Amino acid sequence: LKQDHGVMGYLDESFSAPDAIVEALRNTASIHCVLVGSEKTQESIDRHKLIDYLSEREDGKPGLMNSCIFSCHLDRSYKYTSQVSRYSGKANMRVDDITPAKMLAPGVDPEQKANLESAIQELQEEIGILRPQVDEAKCQYDDALSKGQAVTQRLKDARAAKNDLNVFKNRLIVAKRKLAELEESASKDNVAEKESILRKLKSQVKNNIDQLEIAASSHNDMMKITYTSAGVKMTEDGLSERKRRVTENLADKRAEHSALEERMAQVTRQFNEAKRQMRDLKTKADSVAPMKDADGNELPLKAQLEELPETLDEVEATIEEAVAKINSIQHNPSVLRLYEERKREIEETRREMEGLSEAQNAKRTHMDSLRIPWENSLINVVNKVNVLFGQYMAELGNAGEVTLENGVVDGDSEQWANFKDWGVQIKVRFREKSSLQVLTAQVQSGGERSVSTIMYLMALQELMVSPFRCVDEINQGLDERNERLVFKRIVTNSTKPPTDQLDKRSHCGQYFLITPKLLPNLTDMENENVTILFIFNGPYNFKHFSDWNTDKFLADRKRSSPDSVEEEEEEEEEALNQGIAGVKEEPQDLPEPDISTNQRTNKRKSRRISD
Repeated sequence: LKQDHGVMGYLDESFSAPDAIVEALRNTASIHCVLVGSEKTQESIDRHKLIDYLSEREDGKPGLMNSCIFSCHLDRSYKYTSQVSRYSGKANMRVDDITPAKMLAPGVDPEQKANLESAIQELQEEIGILRPQVDEAKCQYDDALSKGQAVTQRLKDARAAKNDLNVFKNRLIVAKRKLAELEESASKDNVAEKESILRKLKSQVKNNIDQLEIAASSHNDMMKITYTSAGVKMTEDGLSERKRRVTENLADKRAEHSALEERMAQVTRQFNEAKRQMRDLKTKADSVAPMKDADGNELPLKAQLEELPETLDEVEATIEEAVAKINSIQHNPSVLRLYEERKREIEETRREMEGLSEAQNAKRTHMDSLRIPWENSLINVVNKVNVLFGQYMAELGNAGEVTLENGVVDGDSEQWANFKDWGVQIKVRFREKSSLQVLTAQVQSGGERSVSTIMYLMALQELMVSPFRCVDEINQGLDERNERLVFKRIVTNSTKPPTDQLDKRSHCGQYFLITPKLLPNLTDMENENVTILFIFNGPYNFKHFSDWNTDKFLADRKRSSPDSVEEEEEEEEEALNQGIAGVKEEPQDLPEPDISTNQRTNKRKSRRISD
């Protein structure tokens, strides 16, 4: 494994820890059975089926065994776990990404950490500055709200005063009318009575004028309060808008703070990775081209490196120049031959790809020729079901729709082949103001789902031919109105005459409805094609529940003998042959036959049924 697949060892060999901890990890996590690999291991998993090799048993016995291995590719690590099913005996593989370490991760650059902490401190200070403004805006909002409530109450009082003013105006009109009548009558009376009446009228008019002035003043106060209330409302809206802007600014600052923290973590990871790569490169450079000899003296290599260009562009230009010199000096015919071979392979691969593309288009065209007629036929069937389902639901005072979901999203025609996403979708509506909703247990009640299911089955029944159909307690959970309408629909669909007398498949079939109860006064029971079968309602049942006496049955069984049973059977058979019903008046007195007479008893029962 180490040489061929790059496996470095087991997981318990890759770290050091106290013996107690290692033993605990072996017992709980089986780290001594987990392999640790490298990038070569990942290549073996992808190309050489390493997981299948690890799942084979080492003792040579048939079957598979569980396995687990870690691998890496570029900068990512993976965990492959193969578990054998207890039932099928097959191996199921699971692949997990290994996330970077958190608790034992390397340190952070102090300078970057200080910069980020400074940025966090600035954001916290800005939050501290904005928080009093938010609190002040909230206090102003609460104050404006209390003032608005007070103004509203004063507005109500002003409206009451206005109503009183209208009442007084009406009274004034009535008083003027009475004054005119009195003046007319006063012209006929004496002077003293006239003056008395005038004084009373003047006093009443004066009171009315005072009331009108008070009402006018109240009306002016009401208008002022209204203006004040409008101003308070505008102030309240302004404070709400200011509060919203402050809240949004605070949310933005928090988002910036989170982004800075995430950026800090990312920069820290990049810095640690760069530092690790730098150490590896320095170690490799020291081993390949050391600067000093074993005695510590500087080698000529250092002076040569100092003469090299300092920028990356100059270095790349120097490398290209050196490569060009090498190519101009050395002639290698094998390189040209290898280039021609690669060119021919690329051309052959391109032609193969073009052939595969043409084959794919031909297959797609063939699939379209098969799918389109099938889909059109399916859509036609669903449309017919939709029309019948909508008609039946409308008769109940509801609405329904049946549609075909073909798995196509956002008009992407390439998704039609995902037949697992195809299906029939039922939408219903049971209230006028609501919209059509998909039939689910989370939205509709049990009775609504039952009604929808029955109507859908009735719509399907019109398109399918069957000798008989049977449903069990389908009317349970329905209210009286829906149960009557559902029963009417079942009777209507199940008693239709054949559309073609010569076609045996044009009938609607029998319909068996099994139920513990039926509503009284079902008008559809009057249909001559409806038959009711009552269970436990034959001539051989007990007439009363008190006739069931177990002790008496046992006593009669003990008194009876096989001989008497045979004589009784012969008498009953003779009576049946003569056309006389051999049924006793009290069936509870019949002795129970023993095991030896079971066949004759069954034969006698079958004869009774046939007669």
